[in-house]
Amino acid sequence: MNTKKLLSLTIVSLMLIALLASCGGSSANKPYAFFISHQTNAFTNELTTAITTKAAELGVEVTVYDAEKDPAKQVSQIETAVNQGIAGIVIEPVSVDGVVPALEAAKAAGIPVVVVNQRISKAEAADCFVGVENVDGGKLEMLTAAEDIGGSGNVAFLLGPLGSDAQIGRTDGYYEVLKDYPDISVAFEQTANWVTEEALALVENWLQTGTDLKAIVANNDGMALGALKAVEDAKLLDQIKIYGLDATPDALAAVADGRLTATISQNTTVQGTTAMDTVVKLAKGEKVDPEILVDFVLITKDNVNDFLQ
Repeated sequence: MNTKKLLSLTIVSLMLIALLASCGGSSANKPYAFFISHQTNAFTNELTTAITTKAAELGVEVTVYDAEKDPAKQVSQIETAVNQGIAGIVIEPVSVDGVVPALEAAKAAGIPVVVVNQRISKAEAADCFVGVENVDGGKLEMLTAAEDIGGSGNVAFLLGPLGSDAQIGRTDGYYEVLKDYPDISVAFEQTANWVTEEALALVENWLQTGTDLKAIVANNDGMALGALKAVEDAKLLDQIKIYGLDATPDALAAVADGRLTATISQNTTVQGTTAMDTVVKLAKGEKVDPEILVDFVLITKDNVNDFLQ
């Protein structure tokens, strides 16, 4: 092969390499994407802050996409971000099923995917899950309530958006505990979609029925605080115990005041920082465990001072 042909082939090869790099071969200068189900409460705000703070610490850019509790919107956001070119995905999914095809497509395109906090129904659609076993949080919350009310009486459940992993897991945990407490009856059970105001309206309606409730157990703190206001307004706080989950600042303050009986921490900041760190490692070609779990911690008036900032 003469020198001229060799030079020509070398130039073509270099051009192909450059083209592949510009089409997505390298993630070095691309932003990461964080897809969150919503940003309407303290938990999701803390998770977002943890993600963005860790990204800054690692020297990478991350764009936050708020799905506003809409699975179709989250799918559209994923597809748009993938088409624009991203280094990796961290997602707190709106639903267990709805986002799976979009994540499968992203992973097939070579984009690392880390699911945080709420699981998806098809684990292999992601490279890693970082979070908690929601059923364990539900068990801890319900067991605490069951023991506090002496193992008998009527309780009510405030649920997150139906079909979300946290709603399913935590509620399943409640019912696992109730198998050992046949004298506890579920008088009311309804979704308030993580929203304080919706929970307030629901509990006001429940209380107006005159049903003798011993406890209200909520899938998250936002709804627990809505229940707390309704119960306080009805002057029934000495009769009804209220339980939440997330250890948000307002909930911790209410526990410290003796108004909220208990909340549960799911180490939100640890979840967020770990998820961001993990997706960057994957983008660099490093190996990670397919599942990284964080523990729940029960917080009552006895230990709340350890968590107050």
